[in-house]
Amino acid sequence: MEEISKSKYYVTLLVLAILLIGATLRSPISSIGPLVPFFREDLGITNATVGFLNTLPLLAFGLFSPFIPKISSKLGMEVTLLLSMAVLFMGVTLRAVDGVYMLVFGTLLVGLSIAVGNVLSPGLIKSTFPFKVGLMTGLYSVSMNLVSALSAGLSVSIALSPGYDWRFAMQIWGIIPALAVIVLLLRLPGIITTRKKVFAKIDARPGKGLLKSKLAWAVTLFMGLQSLIAYSLFAWLPIILTTKGFTESEAGWLMTTYQLALLPIAFLAPIVASKMENQSRLAFISGMMFFVGLLGVSLISSSYWVVPFLIIIGIGAGTTFSLAMIFFVMRTGTVEQSSQLSAMAQSIGYLIAAAGPLFLGTLSEFANGWAIPLIVLMSVAVMVALLGLYAGRPEKIDFEEAN
Repeated sequence: MEEISKSKYYVTLLVLAILLIGATLRSPISSIGPLVPFFREDLGITNATVGFLNTLPLLAFGLFSPFIPKISSKLGMEVTLLLSMAVLFMGVTLRAVDGVYMLVFGTLLVGLSIAVGNVLSPGLIKSTFPFKVGLMTGLYSVSMNLVSALSAGLSVSIALSPGYDWRFAMQIWGIIPALAVIVLLLRLPGIITTRKKVFAKIDARPGKGLLKSKLAWAVTLFMGLQSLIAYSLFAWLPIILTTKGFTESEAGWLMTTYQLALLPIAFLAPIVASKMENQSRLAFISGMMFFVGLLGVSLISSSYWVVPFLIIIGIGAGTTFSLAMIFFVMRTGTVEQSSQLSAMAQSIGYLIAAAGPLFLGTLSEFANGWAIPLIVLMSVAVMVALLGLYAGRPEKIDFEEAN
């Protein structure tokens, strides 16, 4: 009985750890956009610098992701996640303690830490809950998007509260990785006694053969371009809305509305897509929902008719992200192949996505507005839809033929 009770205790801690880690993977980034008007004025920085701050985590995702499986195979998955959550807490705290240089350094630490969570969390779920992957992935996604939505809406309210400022509003989101560290520390005795390293020793670097596969590239570009839109909106949507006449607080809560629309879709889309033989139509529609939503945002000014279009963008974002994750599994035949495709898509894909915030911020300054950047995003949305038609076909990558 004591062994059963201890087992339930460690499983409960594991579920809690997964939810807390999921909650840290977007909130440190989504909380930045609504606070841009505050720290841009305080620190005297340009849109190009703000774009770089939003690009830096994505560069960290792309450049650091291929090395994470090797680190995890030596330390163990949960120990690696524990260390990453500690570094994430440091990054969230440090980026608001001083000027621009500390803001950049803290942001770099945030990006490196989140990269670990992005790569290892799905493997942790698959390895520890093999018969409840769908449920746990859904809960993990809901936790990620719910806290991200709350951070976008609450950050401005906190910054405007008497006695607080943008620095406190930015640092408060370090509470979640701190809680994740505590929970993972509580699990350490169980990890040490079982000597369990749940992440397999897989070489997840994409080989030359995989790089020759058209289907692998379709999945990679689908992943990268949908991420480019999502992270560009994290960076600039609040600013775009304020230029249309909304207050900073209204823009923050409108950002929350957009992200809340992701929640049911992020939970349901993986379940629905996994039961479909062909996901092409769903992928195409989700890409075009990005287009329709962005078109609405570009045409509507200072009116809450913008809300339905933000919801449409949210549904498109939730569906495309879920499909990208599903493609890693459904376009491959084995866990090893899935890991290789995932590493390729996340490393190259996030490097593509990294161009979005910086390029659009710089373009807005040259164009003296956001009309042209929004047209660029709509063009990317069409590309996502077309890539989805190819990536969603019921085929698997032939690794032998590719090699």
